[in-house]
Amino acid sequence: MTEEVKENGTQFEGKETYVKDVFTEIASYYDEMNEIMSMHTIEKWHAYMMKLAGDISGKRCIDIGTGTGRIAFHVAKCAGPEGTVIGVDLTPAMVDLAKEQQTKEGLPTVIDFQVGNALDLQFEEGSFDLATSGYMLRNVTDIQKCLSEMYRVLRPGGKVVVAEMATPDNRVIRYFYNLYMNKRVRRIARKYDKGESIDGRQPAYDWLADSIKGFPHGQVMADKFSAAGFKDVRYHNKMFGACCIYEGTKPL
Repeated sequence: MTEEVKENGTQFEGKETYVKDVFTEIASYYDEMNEIMSMHTIEKWHAYMMKLAGDISGKRCIDIGTGTGRIAFHVAKCAGPEGTVIGVDLTPAMVDLAKEQQTKEGLPTVIDFQVGNALDLQFEEGSFDLATSGYMLRNVTDIQKCLSEMYRVLRPGGKVVVAEMATPDNRVIRYFYNLYMNKRVRRIARKYDKGESIDGRQPAYDWLADSIKGFPHGQVMADKFSAAGFKDVRYHNKMFGACCIYEGTKPL
């Protein structure tokens, strides 16, 4: 690929505050924009994540960077009435929206949505059987620390399944993907974010689109999971490589 692959994503001073402010701003239309960015395939990605997770009936699960709770809802349906699901997100506005949305989902168990930091999870080592996350890694200030926290809170034998956006490697597909992101996604986003800068930086969806460029993905990211201690790490490309779903297991 021609884009530079950045070892730790795009980092800058004040990123954590900026990201929190971005997601506070976009909370009310985040799900709609995710549908557009994924060309309306995002729920299929989430269903595939649950397939990779395997049988989690009655298991204890955590969704990190849970946002509006879309992945957590899938987890709860699979974990069933005997399962426990916790959703953690840095942004209180997202957590409030997730709590509101779950009342409409008819879930078999109530998800405990909490405000928390993916780089410093307030749970003991070995607390969960499954850790999931979606589209969060681009927004953290330290990818490796984030993956290490996922590893820490899993019990031995526990599974991690993470989805993240990526830039397609195929140059023809990448051309049309960039055209779609730069023309359609940003144009639609202007209806919502009005092109207004946040914290003196980019408008929300300029950041979310640009943060994908050069972001480590595929084998580069899989190696980061392995470095965190996970074994049997694999990645699965979706939408011609515009999304990568990673899976791994904490050794017994």
